[in-house]
Amino acid sequence: MPCRHTLLFLLATLTAIDASAWSRMGPAAVITEAGLPCFQIANEEERSRGPVSLKMLTISTPGPNGWKNVWTVMFPNASFGDPTYRLPNRGCVRYGKAPEGAESSDAAPLVAGKVHGVSFMGRPPSASDPTSRYSADFCLLIAPSGGFHVVQLTNGKNTCALEEQLR
Repeated sequence: MPCRHTLLFLLATLTAIDASAWSRMGPAAVITEAGLPCFQIANEEERSRGPVSLKMLTISTPGPNGWKNVWTVMFPNASFGDPTYRLPNRGCVRYGKAPEGAESSDAAPLVAGKVHGVSFMGRPPSASDPTSRYSADFCLLIAPSGGFHVVQLTNGKNTCALEEQLR
């Protein structure tokens, strides 16, 4: 009898586990290309897991009521539930310039000195890999030549400090 109660307890515990708890957040990367931020899946992520099929890209900024989307791209796919689009090798999505065949919202003007976030929704090639989102935070600084210079924020930093310009 005690064995049966233990088994029932274990089964009840396993069924109560949230499936999303198994998911993993992967790293995105933000670089500067032609004076604008350009977004991609981090090189080390694709080297270790393979090319990611993408569904959506969202750029956001924090505000008083949470994060606000400033640009969204829906990548061309067979259907929303089955991503097939992949960035070209070493390719990135430049802010305000959706890839051919993608649908996007209008890109809001970028603000220097403000933290921004990028989030990709996608899927790695292995069905056993639970990663479904890739993200990074970044700061925009005015480049001496005009346009922006992107600084990707790491180690939990969430501010755009003036000393970042000196790097």
